[in-house]
Order: sequence, then C-alpha cells, then structure tokens
Amino acid sequence: MKRDAILRTAARLFAERGFSNTPTILLAQEAGVAEGTIFRHFKTKDEIFFVLIDNVKNQLLADIRAYLQSRRPHTGMDTVLSIVRAFCVFVRKNRMEFGLVFRDASSRYGDDGDQAFRSIRTMYEDLGYLFYQAILQGQADGSVGAAVHPQDTASLLVCMLIGFMRGVHFNIIRQAEDSNAMLPHLLTNITLMLSPVASAALLPKEGEEKNG
Repeated sequence: MKRDAILRTAARLFAERGFSNTPTILLAQEAGVAEGTIFRHFKTKDEIFFVLIDNVKNQLLADIRAYLQSRRPHTGMDTVLSIVRAFCVFVRKNRMEFGLVFRDASSRYGDDGDQAFRSIRTMYEDLGYLFYQAILQGQADGSVGAAVHPQDTASLLVCMLIGFMRGVHFNIIRQAEDSNAMLPHLLTNITLMLSPVASAALLPKEGEEKNG
C-alpha cells in the first residue's frame, strides 16, 4: 500500500537526514509516489512523524509483552531482567525507527502540546508500569528487597535503559560487541540493586530512629 510505503520511506529518510532536512518532495520521490499522494494519506509531514512514533511505541510494548509471555519468568526479579533484555533487543532490531525517538523527537521534549512528545512519554510511562508491577511481584515472592521503592525504582530503571541504549545508538559505546558485552553487566547491577540483601542494608537497624 502507498501509505505503508510512505511510512517506511519516511522512517529511513528521517533517520538518515533528520526530520527537518527531509522535504516532502524528496520523500515522494524515494517512496515512488506523487507529492500530492502523501497529503491524501497524511494532513502534514508532522502527522507522518506522529504515526511513526506511535508505531514504535505500540510495537515496543507488544514485543515486550510477547517476550514475557514466551519466557514466562518465575519471579519478579526475572520479570525485571526479561523486560530489560526485551527492550534492548527491540532497540537493536529497530535502530532506524528508534533513531526518531532518540534524535528528532528529543527536540520536542517538554512540550505537552506536541503529539510525538506525548506518545514518547506514554511509552516510557507504560514501560515504567511494567517494571513497577514486576517489582511488586518480586517483593511478594521475595526476589526483590522490601526496602526497594517500587515507583521510584521503576522510573530509575527506565532512565537507566534509555541512557544505555542512547549510548549504543549514538556510538558512545562504539562497537556493537561492546554493547552486547555490557548488557550482562547491566543485568548484574540491576540484580544487585534490587536484591533483598542490598535493600536490607537500607532498612533502619533495630533501635535506630528513622530520619525525618
């Protein structure tokens, strides 16, 4: 379909050239359609961008849920680590599409009136909620420490993942082999951070008063 061809081509051109540097006439030429055809399917170039971001968001969350369903992790800690793995796999497989999130969409961050920003924020909030549920599950089954704050830690995990994968995307971690080698270390550090032993050290000792 022409609409799908436009979206595929837009994702590639926006990733290669940037959103602002991709005129619709070039998009039409590369997609093999007339420029007017673009505007029969999309009101504006911005709308194409919004649809692409929404597609990334929906596919990411669907892939994570499918990964969890196939893996069937036994504990909350296993679920947390499975979410991390699924996220990293998705970003690597969809490097071009996720480039829209990491580069072009970042210029829109903080603008509540911007549809792309709202979609990205929703994506990260949904990812955080998956972590939140997994942490609660882990505290119930004993795999995650009781002193771990579920909501704050879920937000921290989202920030860690975004930072890690941005580093991979922008070649701060220069080689794919380096990022693959770093993932086990990331998983190990998350395990240590959430473990009952580590969190027990944060609990006030008997006889100690909690600070206000």
